[in-house]
Amino acid sequence: MLYNPNFFNRWVRILGTMKKSICTAIATLALAFCALGVFASEPLTNGEELIGQIHSRYSSDWYSHITFKQDMYRYKNDSLVRNEVWMVAYSSPSRLHIRYKDFSSGRGWLVVNDSLFTFNHNKLIGTRPRLHEVMILGYDMYSVNPSIVIPKVVGLGIDLSRVRVTTIKGKEYYEVGNNNVKCFWVGKDDLLFHGIRKVDENGVTEIFYQNYKMIYDKPVATEVQYFENGQMYLYEKYFDIRLPSSLPDDFFDPNLFSETRW
Repeated sequence: MLYNPNFFNRWVRILGTMKKSICTAIATLALAFCALGVFASEPLTNGEELIGQIHSRYSSDWYSHITFKQDMYRYKNDSLVRNEVWMVAYSSPSRLHIRYKDFSSGRGWLVVNDSLFTFNHNKLIGTRPRLHEVMILGYDMYSVNPSIVIPKVVGLGIDLSRVRVTTIKGKEYYEVGNNNVKCFWVGKDDLLFHGIRKVDENGVTEIFYQNYKMIYDKPVATEVQYFENGQMYLYEKYFDIRLPSSLPDDFFDPNLFSETRW
């Protein structure tokens, strides 16, 4: 065959185009795999990093306000001893209002500015400092800046230098803290709060957040179980769950406790 420069140059151009296309395809697949987590990422080295990841993943679409009712079942020696309904309102950051039974009872409490205000018959009967662990880990951690949340988690007595992957009932979780002192768990894949464990002179106390449901396209835990030394002593089941766009500041004003309704 006689050498044909036009034929040769045409194939050089074709091969060059194919090479670019293949490289582009490989780069696109690599980016897609990274986005899906196919390529292994650097392992977490501490709880601060995990809290930062949780905030980055959820803060832009997490609910800032929630109200619900909860059936409260109290147990002693595996027997139901009391059942009542509580009403709950939460507003980010770090504000919680709980009413026992109904508004007319005048019983309940507020957590505001890391302080607990207790009421009976609409009268303030006690005030003390309180870092509410479930509020901080189950709500604040997803919507409040880590620079505010991290010192509170440390204040709860959780060692953020310790983080590992553990398995509970067949599912993988990140465990943050010392399992023999105090720790909390979030799902390894979804990063949703699963529970907290505390060990002291009285034994082991565990709280488990369960049965997450999508409420207005947002994940909300609808059941909570409390255990002491392996025995459940309290079970909460949430209903009438609402995610309002805002809640009045008055709901969390101790001076307006008796007037608050929702």
